[in-house]
Amino acid sequence: MTDERAVQDRLRLLPTIRRARLWRLYAEDGRRYLDLWMDGGASILGAKGTNIGTAAKAALDMGLTRPMPSALEARLEKALLAAYAGYKAARFFLDAGRALAAARALAPGESIAEPRPFDRYLMITPTASRVACPRLPCPSALAPGVLLFAEEGLARAAGGDLVPPLRLACAHRALVELRSFEKTYGESLWRRVDRRLAPHFGRSGPYLYPRLGAASDYDALFRSALKGGALLSPDPGEPSIVPGDFDDGEIAALAKALSDRG
Repeated sequence: MTDERAVQDRLRLLPTIRRARLWRLYAEDGRRYLDLWMDGGASILGAKGTNIGTAAKAALDMGLTRPMPSALEARLEKALLAAYAGYKAARFFLDAGRALAAARALAPGESIAEPRPFDRYLMITPTASRVACPRLPCPSALAPGVLLFAEEGLARAAGGDLVPPLRLACAHRALVELRSFEKTYGESLWRRVDRRLAPHFGRSGPYLYPRLGAASDYDALFRSALKGGALLSPDPGEPSIVPGDFDDGEIAALAKALSDRG
């Protein structure tokens, strides 16, 4: 189970962040961090993708910021069912927390699948489930909570929330961008980190799993990575992720900081 307090404490080790652009964070004091956390994958397309910010601005300009019925519900549902095979219906919620709570109330005791981009590479056993709560490749501040259902009857029983169309528009745009992103974000990019990071991480696809002697070593690993200009996953239970863009100097600085720790 995630220790949310510990996660927040690790993130507070960052200096004040002025700006996030693609896979880098820029601090007020001039320091720059390569983002290997990406909010658990919500920002795998970069801080705001290519045009997710544009979709948010267009919806904001149209005043679509309040919960209300929208044609975007059907449009996003169609995109989700195309992206996640085996599901027949989708329902939307204000955020992922509300979606998960609804799923657990609807199917108590059942496992809830949480599919995410590139999850075939995760070092976990896939969960077969009648209900799924996908992690969308969309910044969490702009994303709705989503439940997918293998049975339409379950979807009808789940209900759902009215969601601001702005969030639906951003989620739809993220799914569109993911299809293009997958064409260049692959093994030829991911393996570029191996020469430097293999002593410190095991890699499965884009996911990086720390090689630790003990779970208690994670704080030292996280702090050392910050010194090396990189932000790892603040949750030891969640892997870090290879960014969509980086240079060898950034990876070398991270590797050196990790080698020097202790």
